[in-house]
Amino acid sequence: MKTQNALRSLAGAIILQLGLHTGSAQSYVYTYTGSDFTSVANAPNDPPYGSLPYTTSDKVTGSITFSAPLGANYEGSPSATVLSFNFTDGVGPQNIGGSSFTFPYVMDSSFGTDSSGKIVSWNFQVTAFIPPSAATLTKTIQTENDSGGVVDSGNLDYEGLSSWEGLVTSNPGVWVETIVPEPSVGLLFVSFAALVLASRRFKPQ
Repeated sequence: MKTQNALRSLAGAIILQLGLHTGSAQSYVYTYTGSDFTSVANAPNDPPYGSLPYTTSDKVTGSITFSAPLGANYEGSPSATVLSFNFTDGVGPQNIGGSSFTFPYVMDSSFGTDSSGKIVSWNFQVTAFIPPSAATLTKTIQTENDSGGVVDSGNLDYEGLSSWEGLVTSNPGVWVETIVPEPSVGLLFVSFAALVLASRRFKPQ
């Protein structure tokens, strides 16, 4: 009987926690996969930091995490709901993002969605200033598909004199949305499942 009472108390605590987490915040990750570059331009020497030049096997990829979905028929700049972003183009310092990239940077973005909330137009650009030569070396990644043009590009620029770049036009990539639930909810459901199994074991015959 004591065992059953303990199980009931534990069940009540887990159910309470499940209720508290029902409305917990989720995050919404939009992952971008671009097309391979079709045009590359490299300075006479390889880029700084031992990086390889751009090739037609490189492309822009990345993701942006929002605290709320963009929603249907959205048009604008969702900067207020951006939690983090992470982009790469395959050359030079990678993972240009607000959550993991420690270099100073500037970022600008705008998005448009259709009636189902799928991204159908966009313009995302981020420029990072690379230490220890932050005033002389910059890296820019851009992906755009709107009335202004259709282009993915990656660029390393040294003092405005030497530049390395990969580019593809008229061939936009695709965005895929993933909803990431509160991690603790999954753990609570596992605990609840274990509790159900235990209760069956101690059920009177």
